Amino acid sequence: MRARGIPEQLLRWIEAFCSNRTATILVNGGCSKIQDLAQSGLPQGSPLSPVAHLFYNADLVQRRIDANGGAIAFIDDFSAWVTGPTAHGISCGIASIIEIATDWEKRSGATFEADKTNLIHFTCSDPKVDRLPAVVKGQAVHPKDHVKVLGVILDYKLKYRQHIAYAASKGLEAAMELKRLNGLSAGTARQLFTATVVPAVDCASNVWMQACKDKLLGPINRVQTAGAQAIVGTFLRVAANVAEAEANIISVQERH
Repeated sequence: MRARGIPEQLLRWIEAFCSNRTATILVNGGCSKIQDLAQSGLPQGSPLSPVAHLFYNADLVQRRIDANGGAIAFIDDFSAWVTGPTAHGISCGIASIIEIATDWEKRSGATFEADKTNLIHFTCSDPKVDRLPAVVKGQAVHPKDHVKVLGVILDYKLKYRQHIAYAASKGLEAAMELKRLNGLSAGTARQLFTATVVPAVDCASNVWMQACKDKLLGPINRVQTAGAQAIVGTFLRVAANVAEAEANIISVQERH
């Protein structure tokens, strides 16, 4: 933080906030002795934590994002990419990123684990043609057909079929739980649908919804129908647009 020009007064405040911390445990009215916490860091849930983490991993992700590649990070989730016309050139770029990451690991005290590292080649051709693995700490990491990045399942053609199916299954699970609740008024059930079912389906929808067309929209519409059944008790075979109108819920297209 000092290297990035943060005022010394703020640095002293953050240092004081992170040091000389104590803790006590309260159970059934009984309170333990106050104990010092060694290397306590920031309190869990502190709003300062994500801000401080941006400075912590800034050396790792502070690179220009352009047509040749880039990097982003969210807390402890680091993602980097390179582009190029050949698989060999891309593999060399990936190897360079891994070298930079492992060097930062030694300086920062963080740890990269090969078994938690995913690799995917985005290509319009058969991904099995250029399946060159990356090497992380001597362990080969082979490319996958799809990976999950910050909750979104990315496939090698960016069609998002796997993620749409995943989102629909999560939404249908929430809708079926809503149907199990008895004695709710239509208004209350509608509020619960909006608060629980819709977020389960629409998470990160600005990334994948543009690919949700034609047949891929079917699983999402089944969630809408199940939600309408929970609200007003529509028939099982009723069309999704009719069920949405009867239950007075917003359609998938209108939400986006």
